[in-house]
Amino acid sequence: MQDPTFFSLRGFMKSGTNWLGSLLSSHEEVDCIGEYHWQEIVGKLNPLLHSQPIYSDPEYREFTRAKFDALIKDVLKKKAHPDARVIGERTPHSIEPVTLRGVPHICIVRDGRDVLVSRAFHLYNNPQAHRLFKRIPAMAKTFELFKQDAFYFQKNPDQLMCHEVMVRESAIWWRDHVIGDKTAAQRYPNLKTCFVRYEDLHADTEGERARLFEFLGVDPKRCGPIEGDLSPGFEKERPNEFLRKGAVGDWKNYFTPAATKWFKEEAGEELIAQGYDEPW
Repeated sequence: MQDPTFFSLRGFMKSGTNWLGSLLSSHEEVDCIGEYHWQEIVGKLNPLLHSQPIYSDPEYREFTRAKFDALIKDVLKKKAHPDARVIGERTPHSIEPVTLRGVPHICIVRDGRDVLVSRAFHLYNNPQAHRLFKRIPAMAKTFELFKQDAFYFQKNPDQLMCHEVMVRESAIWWRDHVIGDKTAAQRYPNLKTCFVRYEDLHADTEGERARLFEFLGVDPKRCGPIEGDLSPGFEKERPNEFLRKGAVGDWKNYFTPAATKWFKEEAGEELIAQGYDEPW
């Protein structure tokens, strides 16, 4: 059997990497798996290779880095379906540091305000995993209300975005991520990169999926139907589950004028640059 080819799927957290990975895996020759978070290793490995004397020989440095590339591919092949001809590594992270060199990269981008709403629900479903609940005591109080009623924020939408620190920090994080990916695509012109907007994928799932299959070099016709969890969004909202709603424009239900102001002050220019807002 011919050796498989590989690709990386990237995007900011809660931007639809899980959904897109499943859509790509609906092709009979593709398997997109994750999350591996190898950027944690590469982010330390790359500086090490350029700072330690033992790696001063460029040939030896490249030999070492190539061995790590080979390790990643071996791990992916071990996990992927045995019939997969194209294997994707899915991690919600930025392009840089480039984990697997020389492979196509697909990057999904989503309106940062919808990202923040999804992230907020994710935080309340996993309070033990984030330091915000210690840094912002008021969030801990809101969490107690959410624990008592999973639909608390649907009934009190103004409470989801009422914590200024959380809104501003999330906006900055999203802004820096999407700017960083645009910059990386320009910095590495030989890195084959394809961007897809969550909103476009939502509006034309079939067409966008076919475009991405063509980007990966597989026949768009050899895939399964878009139904069930592959369909955009969910019929019923699930506020206490990882895959909650998958809606476009849900931020309008939760952003107060204050939250809108905080987000725009931190990331308004990038909302405009990404086509999510008009110049004010």
